[in-house]
Amino acid sequence: MLSNTRKIIAVTGPTCTGKSALSVDLAQRFHGEIVNGDSMQVYKHFDIGTAKPDPGTRKTIPHHLIDIIEPSGTFHAALFKESADRAIGEIWSRDRVPVVVGGTGLYMKALIYGLFKAPSDSLLRERLRNEYHEDPLGFYEKVKKTDREYAMRISHRDRIRLVRAMEVYILTGMTVTSLEKDHGFREPRYNVLKIGLQSERGELYARIDRRVDEMLAAGWVEEVKGILSMGYGEELKPFSSIGYREILLYIKDSIRYEDMVKDIKKHTRHYAKRQFTWFAKEKDINWFQYPEDTARIMNEVRGFLLE
Repeated sequence: MLSNTRKIIAVTGPTCTGKSALSVDLAQRFHGEIVNGDSMQVYKHFDIGTAKPDPGTRKTIPHHLIDIIEPSGTFHAALFKESADRAIGEIWSRDRVPVVVGGTGLYMKALIYGLFKAPSDSLLRERLRNEYHEDPLGFYEKVKKTDREYAMRISHRDRIRLVRAMEVYILTGMTVTSLEKDHGFREPRYNVLKIGLQSERGELYARIDRRVDEMLAAGWVEEVKGILSMGYGEELKPFSSIGYREILLYIKDSIRYEDMVKDIKKHTRHYAKRQFTWFAKEKDINWFQYPEDTARIMNEVRGFLLE
């Protein structure tokens, strides 16, 4: 009998390393349910480019925090933490094992260790948003001068985090980096086993190229056109994610199809490198390759749940 009380499995790592497939495998073997930890899969209609599990898989294995918000809605790490806490509690109530899976490092960190407290000011935030919209690159450089370490971890397109970083600095005189260090992220909120998936760089890049080709063949461009036809504007956050922003440029005849494909693959590779840099700094992650290390992963999880 597995002793899964108050325990969770976290599956993380760079894109295209097999996280979704492993999470399904774990849920099937260990009486589990999956909690999405990807910042884009929460949005409705954005399906192909976010690599959401197919309807058949979601029918077989319960998935949580997928398709929970409209594209025009707001979602961030604090909301994820609250939503994931609630989902995990419900899964425990059914005597099942929560398997949290995703490559959004901040979301996983917020769930496991919590977030530091910082003040907010709605009027200031609105002013900063307007400043960002006027000159996104200039705003990013401003944040980089204030908190270079934090700025280098995120994209200049990440309006929400950039605005929040500047808001925190103006209100407290402290950077996000310094507040994170003061917080320490030392004590985990959960008894968690962290499974990290990695792949040799050449193989990872080949996987990325194949998946981009598969997504486009599955109708990714048509999906974007369909979302726009619903009346959603291209300024919404999900459209700033990799793939969607390049497809928007193609639809507007700003780039050729072949350049769009090349850019999606290139930007996805860069994103994978940033993800690995983030997770390499995290503590207590058990690194594996999947499916090559399946037996070792299952033994690790079984031992953890039996403790």
